[in-house]
Amino acid sequence: MLLIQNARIATMDAARPFAQAAAVEGEYFACVGTNEEVRAFARAHSAGSLRTLDLEGGFLMPGFHDSHMHFIHYVKSRLSVDLFGTDSLPALKSRLRGGLERFDASDGRFLLGEGWNQELFQGDRRFPTRRDLDEVSRDVPILAMRACFHIGVLNSAALRVLDLNRDTAARYGSFVEVDADGEPNGVIKENYLDEVKASLPSLKLCELMRLACAAQHDLFSEGLTGVQTDDLKYAPDEQPYALLEALRAHCADGRLKLRVREQALLPVQQELDEFFALRAQEPAVGRRFRVSCIKLLADGSLGGRTAYLSSPYSDDPETSGLPIYGQQELDRLVLTAHLHNMPVAVHAIGDGAARMAVDAIRRAREAAPWLAPRHGLVHCQVLSPRLIGEMAANGIQAFTQPVFLSSDMHIALPRLGSRRVRTSYAWKSLADAQVAQSFGTDCPVEHFRPLAGIYCAVTRRDLSGRGPFLPEQALPVGDALRAYTFGSAWAAGEEHIRGAIRPGMLADFIQLDRDLLSCPPDGLLSARVLRTWIGGECVFEA
Repeated sequence: MLLIQNARIATMDAARPFAQAAAVEGEYFACVGTNEEVRAFARAHSAGSLRTLDLEGGFLMPGFHDSHMHFIHYVKSRLSVDLFGTDSLPALKSRLRGGLERFDASDGRFLLGEGWNQELFQGDRRFPTRRDLDEVSRDVPILAMRACFHIGVLNSAALRVLDLNRDTAARYGSFVEVDADGEPNGVIKENYLDEVKASLPSLKLCELMRLACAAQHDLFSEGLTGVQTDDLKYAPDEQPYALLEALRAHCADGRLKLRVREQALLPVQQELDEFFALRAQEPAVGRRFRVSCIKLLADGSLGGRTAYLSSPYSDDPETSGLPIYGQQELDRLVLTAHLHNMPVAVHAIGDGAARMAVDAIRRAREAAPWLAPRHGLVHCQVLSPRLIGEMAANGIQAFTQPVFLSSDMHIALPRLGSRRVRTSYAWKSLADAQVAQSFGTDCPVEHFRPLAGIYCAVTRRDLSGRGPFLPEQALPVGDALRAYTFGSAWAAGEEHIRGAIRPGMLADFIQLDRDLLSCPPDGLLSARVLRTWIGGECVFEA
């Protein structure tokens, strides 16, 4: 038994918000209370050795849980050319050339670059095209993805490999941009980009899992003990079920200690039907890994103007963005999951996409009201008071990413206009309406560091301190911490075993170098995680 004493413990348990001490037996908290209460419990119930950890007033809380990210994409991204922060098209090309010098193209793989954002470019703020990437190489296929990962650019060599040309581009509609002569200009979007990513030659599964086991320690160092992650389109050789089985096996035998909840992206009816047909034969998955929901994509990104708005963009009246589905198709997918009592998490950034998703979930609930899976919207960046009210009325949760504010606060006003922007990134309005809310990062779109998101939620400032942006939507720090712990456990349907420090809960917890509930807001950014425990095992120590 591990006896933790002389701590300031923020339990995230409404019945007992603070404690001084805790006893951990095996994977679970056995007792939580005052020093005296827990010592007495340990004396009475410790059957074996008793280890004592005196925190000398140190701050303890449940481990963070990212409610929406892309863990396998993060693992792969460590092998790609880093294009984050490039401030011009020449700088983007220069980084790609540097990556090309170290790249072995003999196995047919594409040179991948990730993270460019045309809003940061000096001078010509446009998407790169195939002509730009051809200046890097006309022989090695290249795919360079925007920071949102909803838009990518191919060079001519990649277009040839994919057989994407004037004759074939039309079948993909608005998801492939073409020049006036009908030739693809290299820019691809949304579903077609996902199709391309899934089809690229990739790492072998065994190597990918080796890298995943190494990468989990990056997350431990930031206090993450679990993730809800959308990975299926990053499966090697388009074998999503092989990836699921590998994740399950590595979690079961302890090589992956991170708690992994898969948000299974199954965007077409055939794939969804196949999943539910196979799911009946799934073995018991334990507490380290399971599929927690079905992920669907209703639109794109605000930065790329592919988020679907109910009316045109204020800075581009020619477009309202790109809906991925028609309403009937989205209704059918949501109903399929609902009838299997499986939640859906629908990516919806624009208010047009949010309207479609809310309507689809409402209709599914009306069709089978005896079932109550915890459906939700992912991102929820552009809403209206009416949509927020309907989310509350229909029990629709919000998977939000406060760290998005750091980048988006600089483009939201021109994109949305002064009226529409007032109800955007509205975390306080969601909380006031009692919409269940959990926090994440969408990593690798943003870094997975939870404290950065908490800082943005509390201060409404970017990570350089500029702002505040819509300060009336700021959250108290306690609410932000709860959204990253108990809220994320609730989002996965696991609030009975994770997300709080109380007897019977899994002992996933962290120690930090300061009290996050009382430090100045700026101190949230400089705070450090000192130790991380999962299931009572210390997996990180600074």
